[in-house]
Amino acid sequence: MISIAKPYIGQDEQAAVAEVLASGMLADGPRVREFEAAFAAYCHSPGAAACSSGTAGLCIAVSSLGLPSGSKILTTSFSFIATANCIQYANCRPVFADVDPDTFVLTAATVKRALEQDPEIRAVLPVHLYGQACEIHEIVEIAKSRGVYVIEDCAQAHGATEQGVPVGAIGDLGVFSFYPTKNMMTGEGGMITGRNEALLERCRLFLNHGAPARYQHTELGFNYRMTSIAAAIGMCQLARLPGWNTRRRANAHALSAALADLPWLAVPKERAGCEHVFHQYVITVQDRERLQAHLQAAGVGTAVHYPCTIADQPYYQSLGFSSDDLPVSQQLAGTVLSLPVHPALTDADIQTIIAAVRSFVPAASESAVTVG
Repeated sequence: MISIAKPYIGQDEQAAVAEVLASGMLADGPRVREFEAAFAAYCHSPGAAACSSGTAGLCIAVSSLGLPSGSKILTTSFSFIATANCIQYANCRPVFADVDPDTFVLTAATVKRALEQDPEIRAVLPVHLYGQACEIHEIVEIAKSRGVYVIEDCAQAHGATEQGVPVGAIGDLGVFSFYPTKNMMTGEGGMITGRNEALLERCRLFLNHGAPARYQHTELGFNYRMTSIAAAIGMCQLARLPGWNTRRRANAHALSAALADLPWLAVPKERAGCEHVFHQYVITVQDRERLQAHLQAAGVGTAVHYPCTIADQPYYQSLGFSSDDLPVSQQLAGTVLSLPVHPALTDADIQTIIAAVRSFVPAASESAVTVG
């Protein structure tokens, strides 16, 4: 079976972890500082704060804004639920906007319209979904002109760029995840980057019990620190990331070149001026369940990211949310399908995936999915 994801743990990672274990310094320490500095440099960020997960990073980032209870934060409903949960955890309220049907992300025009219609929105939390950068430079300019913060959700976009600039240091803050299926991983872990150094410093306090120095607590905080074990793995994975992203892009381009002519599916689009790092290779198709079953029988793993909008999750429905005014997000939830694209795929694997998809016989009524 060709898996949808395949985390890589090599001899370098194993040796780095063994070295940390032998040192006895397992928790936060010099290894974490080293990883923070290296990742900040990779993202062109003035600094970085390592934490225990991407979700923790989002919660820390939103909390660092210090917004009054009930403040509104604009985001997308077509994402993993942590994108909205971090807003709820900070006692703020998410405002969901619809996404672009071709790129699956918020657009600058949508953000501008939402901020014009609702001046109570205090921050924007766009997601660089599947490894595709949104119109982040323009979104930041729009938000900045209105005194609105921008937190980039970069959980799936390690190394993605817009206008040659890596995501994560264009907004006030950016948050990455190092979950095992991501483009690079630390087992569990996260990193907060960004151009707003004052907010970065507040994040460092929040993730370390609100303590600028040992036993001196100036803010309410928690233990969201990264371990030295995770940082050691992260340093090894960061060194491999550029090569892995290159391979992901090559795999994605091979898939698109071979599948683009099929009238019953739509291959992913890469925005002009951007470098998509293809955390996921996502097609849209009408008869998703039948195609999944066909690919499973052919030995090709697939996944659906995501089968339900955040607004339609039971918890959010209990709060009065609905996707009724988010038609694109709603339709994408019913039509997206992720195919394997990870760098461990061989050329033979790519050909197997292509052959399996092309051998699918759609219903006579099926045609390419038109979203929006």
